[in-house]
Amino acid sequence: MRTLASSAAFPPAPPFARFALEVPLALAVLVTLFSPTARADEKEACVAASDQGQTLRDEGKLRAARTQMALCARDVCPSIVRRDCEKWLSDIDAMQPTVVLGARDPKGNDVTGTRVLLDGVVLAGRLDGKPIAIDPGEHTFRYEAPGAAPVEQRAVMRVGEKNRILTAVVMPLPLSASTAVAPPPSTPAEAEVPSSHAPLPVVSIALASVAVVAGASFAYFGLSGTSDVSHLRATCAPDCAQSDVDSARTKLIVSDVALGVGLVSLAGAAWFYFHRAPAAPPPQAAIQADVAPRPGGGVATLTARF
Repeated sequence: MRTLASSAAFPPAPPFARFALEVPLALAVLVTLFSPTARADEKEACVAASDQGQTLRDEGKLRAARTQMALCARDVCPSIVRRDCEKWLSDIDAMQPTVVLGARDPKGNDVTGTRVLLDGVVLAGRLDGKPIAIDPGEHTFRYEAPGAAPVEQRAVMRVGEKNRILTAVVMPLPLSASTAVAPPPSTPAEAEVPSSHAPLPVVSIALASVAVVAGASFAYFGLSGTSDVSHLRATCAPDCAQSDVDSARTKLIVSDVALGVGLVSLAGAAWFYFHRAPAAPPPQAAIQADVAPRPGGGVATLTARF
């Protein structure tokens, strides 16, 4: 009876309610289990950043050392490590030199679109007049402006040197080096080279034209006559009409004559071409001056031949 009464007084919780109670409990257990591991990993990372930052600082690599000191100065790091890193971070900020870079054209105008490389590594994509922290020591600054020749500048940065102004004058590239294309080397004109033969003879041109027409006639009448003969043999031979036979024979004769005319014309054109007279040399001007003494003076004679 007590069991029944207890069940009636306290009914079992619905599934959703049990799920709502179990999820926070599971999360709490996970946080309890993994928090020590996470804290241990963060502690090791903080200590490693502290050691690495000190090594880089001693080597003069203050930019990289500052990055490591900033990692070990976070709130998640152990207090003893954090305090040391905060102090070292402040010391690095005081030691690290800074430069203010600038670029100008020959007229003194600022060229803000200039990119600057520090020892071959991009330091600034464009110039905005703000100080940039770099490592102490000797460095090479390379200024690259659009449409201008690169400019290199060497400088020795000292520990604690702040806001040192470095300005380069970038010279625009000459038109011939940037956009102009050099013309190809000139060659002597053909007219300047004298020809050893006269121009093409008119007779050769005319005979060559006749040869072309004769060749076309030979092909047309030859094919047409041959076709007529084949047709007659296939349809009416040997009792074909005399007019049809004469027509086919005429075409074949005209074809043979055209072939002969074409060959003769071609040979004549070649003969006249290869036997044309040499070109006459161009006339040369000659000027001759003579001076003859005469009583009481002299006579000067100027003779020109063209």
